[in-house]
Parts: sequence; structure tokens; C-alpha cells
Amino acid sequence: MPVHTMDDLKRETAAQGGRGTATNVAPTPNPFATGPSQGAAGGNFTTAGGYTPVVDQATMGGVGSDSVYIDCCGETVPVNQLSIWQAPIAMCCPCCIGDPCSANRREWYLAQMQTFIGIITIVQILIFILEVALSGWVGVLDVPSEVLASMGGKVAPLIAAGEYWRLITPIMLHAGIFHLIVNCFVQCMFGIQLEREWKAPTIATIYLVAGIYGNVLSVLFAPQALSIGCSGAIFGLFGAQVAYITGMWRLLGDLQKKMLMLSFSLSFLFIGVFSFSVGVDMSAHLGGFIAGMVMGMGFFAHQWPEGNWWNKYGQPIAFGTVGVTIFLSIIIFWHNTELGYSPTY
Repeated sequence: MPVHTMDDLKRETAAQGGRGTATNVAPTPNPFATGPSQGAAGGNFTTAGGYTPVVDQATMGGVGSDSVYIDCCGETVPVNQLSIWQAPIAMCCPCCIGDPCSANRREWYLAQMQTFIGIITIVQILIFILEVALSGWVGVLDVPSEVLASMGGKVAPLIAAGEYWRLITPIMLHAGIFHLIVNCFVQCMFGIQLEREWKAPTIATIYLVAGIYGNVLSVLFAPQALSIGCSGAIFGLFGAQVAYITGMWRLLGDLQKKMLMLSFSLSFLFIGVFSFSVGVDMSAHLGGFIAGMVMGMGFFAHQWPEGNWWNKYGQPIAFGTVGVTIFLSIIIFWHNTELGYSPTY
């Protein structure tokens, strides 16, 4: 059985002058297949990213489980070769399927370090090393609050005093090694896949705006808390994915919808467990998710049916809504005593 990647599909589309499957383009060899089944085969093929279907996949027509593949960190695995236990693992931790150190995956790991998500993850790790250097070895497990505050944590009274950069800098800080590992793992497993489909400018905009919006809601609803972490930005990616899927849902086949429902179920199970844990800033998560969903509805407004008013006006409405609400919030924050502001700050 051959593996068709998105690059194969794009080359086939170009060879045919439109959508469809070309007969003169050789498919990528399947690293998971052996024997005669590795040869070329006719029919429609598609790829299914770990979390999000791509437009080409939705427009290829009816497909079966023998022609849908999951991209597992550089290795492409046919869905029908996954057991009932491997399917959810492939959605949550695709690198756990197959050889984690294969040649394909080593190249894939290097490529991911050059993405926006990969770069910002590296920066967050380096900043955490600086946190530990400033706080001593105790900071490995629990960075002292005074260190986090001095490095740019969300402190509502200081933001009310005009330090608005504190709406951005908390995205780069983490409270301890476990906090860092969880956030980096989720954003790499989830965000890099989306970045491959949506491209870096879209991902960077959604990630940063959602992170800021999460901190805005945190100031409004949890002004007494010192908040740090990129989970609000990560929740923004979840929200954007919901908007993306909503726009193209009508184009998906039954199998693709089932795969997405499985992915969403696992994602929201994680969200529920993580959001209601002790010490988690739920307002930041909610703010990030809302901003990400609204931004996603703007970026992907073109996926709505032609003639639909959202297809035409959705982008300015979505971007304007997020921008105006952030601006109004900043005005509300200015010297607001309810946020703990005093002239001594």
C-alpha cells in the first residue's frame, strides 16, 4: 500500500491542472508496508493530520479506511493498520507509533525546530533556565513568585500602573519543570501540526493574540493571582481548530468526521482535567480559547459557503472584535483601583 502525503497530492493536482489523482506521479514509499503491497495502487488517497484534516483531503471525494493516513511525526501510518488502542495514541502522541528514532523522524525533529512553535518552545526553555539560575535549584520544581513577578509575570496592579507588556511576557514564563514540560509537549504535538497546514504567520498571530487575551481576562477575573504560562495561547489554538473544522465540516466524509470527533473528545478531556486542576488560571484558558476561536473564524471565513455573509464579512468582524475588546480592556485597566492599583506602583 503506497503512502500519499500532502506533497504528493499537490504534485498530482498540478499535473492534472486541477483536483484529482494523476496516474503519472509515483506515490511516496510506505515505510510501514512490506512485500507486494508497497507497489502503486489506483484510486483516491488522502492524508489525515494528527488533529486537523486539510482542504485537499475534504475535496477528494469518498475515501475509505484503507486510503486515509495519519502523519505520525514524519512517518505516515494507514488508519486501517492501527489497533483500537493505537488510534487514540496516534492522535495524542503520534511519535509513540513506530520507531521514535528512525531516519525520517530525525529529519522531522530537526525540521520542527525551525517552525514558529519550535522556535518559541526553545525560547521558553531558555527563559526557564534563566528562571532557575535566578532562583537556585529550588526553582526547578517551583520558581519563587518574586522571580516570576520580576521577569514579567501577570501582576494586575502593575498592569494597571501602565506595564502593559505584562500581558505578553507571561506567555514565556513557567512555574516549574513539570509546568514547562506539559505546555511544551502539548503545543509541539498540537501546534506544529496546525502550523504545517495553516503556515507560520497564521499560527503566530493566533498564538500571541490568544495568549494576550487570556491574560486580559485573567486581569479582569483573577486580579489577585500571579499568572504565568503559555496555556492560554495553546487554548487559542484549540479554539482556532474548532473554527477551522466548523467552516469545512460540510465537506468532510463520515470517516474523517469520526476521526475528528475522536480527536476532539481526547483534546477536551485533556482540557477539562488540566483546566480544573489546583492552581490553574481558568480565566486565562477561557480567554485564550475564545480569542482563538474568534480569530480562527476570521482567518478561515473563506471556508464558509460562497454567498454566506460570514464568508464576505467574517474576517473584519472577527479581527475587529478581538482588537476592540483588547483596546477597551487596556483603557479599563488604567489606574483602576479595583485591580489593586495605587500611586506607589
